[in-house]
Amino acid sequence: MPHPYDESLLPQAVNTLGKAFDFADKHLPGGMEHFFDLFMVSSTARSFDGPGAQPAVGISGIELVLAVCDSGQGSGLDMMLMSGRRLPRDQRDRARWCGEALAYHQWETGRTFRAISTYLSAADLAALYADYRVASPRVVSSVIEKTFSRAAVPTRLKTLRTGAGLTQAALASASGVSLRAIQQYEQRRKDINRAQAIGLHRLAQTLSCRIEDLLEL
Repeated sequence: MPHPYDESLLPQAVNTLGKAFDFADKHLPGGMEHFFDLFMVSSTARSFDGPGAQPAVGISGIELVLAVCDSGQGSGLDMMLMSGRRLPRDQRDRARWCGEALAYHQWETGRTFRAISTYLSAADLAALYADYRVASPRVVSSVIEKTFSRAAVPTRLKTLRTGAGLTQAALASASGVSLRAIQQYEQRRKDINRAQAIGLHRLAQTLSCRIEDLLEL
């Protein structure tokens, strides 16, 4: 997929979004997580959509936050500045890192932020910080791609379940496998390939398929 805008704009985009996330985490109610949700569906985020995009990187991180929050008034900025909070030492750079990683991933994949939000949450992104904070943006983007974007593709279990006309709850009731386990398998939060044989057998019987049909390649 082609990049959404010229690579010459990438350093500024990464820097601006990093500063915006950092400011939001320290000053916005709900912190980085709330700002992530607002930004991903905002008109500001859509300015990054390609091809030939002209991303909103000619403004400061604070201005980007204000634009996303639909507050261009000085009083809005004053209120945010007065509501600043201190973060734990191990989290002080996390939000900036998340914003930078998100900006690079969007450029690298060529997807819209709205599309990325269907498989990546603020919590998912923040969880990568401890292990990948010194990794290159390309490596982080690759990890996001391998770990989370696959969730947009239905698992075999989900495909078989929906094909059988069953809800997750109905499958749990009929198979004896817990609803939570089924949810985790379908979200790829739990590896179905490592599930106990008895559970796989019960799911396969209920769905009239082979155990092999449930496994992810």
